[in-house]
Amino acid sequence: MEIAVDGWRPGSADWDAVRDLPSSKLPALTKEQVAVAKKLGIPEADYARSVLAGERSQDGLLTKAERLGRLLKAKLSAAGIQAAISRITLRTIQERFDVELEVNERPLPLKIDESVVDKYFEGSEIAEKQLDRIVDRVVSGITQ
Repeated sequence: MEIAVDGWRPGSADWDAVRDLPSSKLPALTKEQVAVAKKLGIPEADYARSVLAGERSQDGLLTKAERLGRLLKAKLSAAGIQAAISRITLRTIQERFDVELEVNERPLPLKIDESVVDKYFEGSEIAEKQLDRIVDRVVSGITQ
C-alpha cells in the first residue's frame, strides 16, 4: 500500500517546536527555497523554520493515512471483501483522503473526508457509523 500526503499543514505544535531553534539546527535551504524566501521577503531562517514545521506536520499526516489504511483493510476483511488498497493520498487542501482500492483487478476509488477520520480516531461513535456506512457502500458496489 502506497501512502502519500499532497502538501503540508503545520499546526501550532509544529510551529512551537521550531520557533526558537537556533539557525545552526535549521535545515539548509535549496537554491529554489532561497529564491522563494527572497521573492517573498522572508528571512532565510524563518523560511527554513517553515520547511521544518511542514516536515514535522507531514510525518503526522503520513501516520494518520497509514492508520486509515490499516483500519480500512481490517473493515474490508471483516466484511469478507478481498480488496487491495493500492494507494491512500491525503489531499491537505481538500481535507480528504483519496483511497484507491483494487477488487477483482478493477480499480475502485473511494473518497473520505479527513474530518470523519479525525473524529473516528478521537473516539466518535457518529464518525464510526459514517465510516462503516462508507465501507458498506463499497461492499454493496462490489457484491451487486
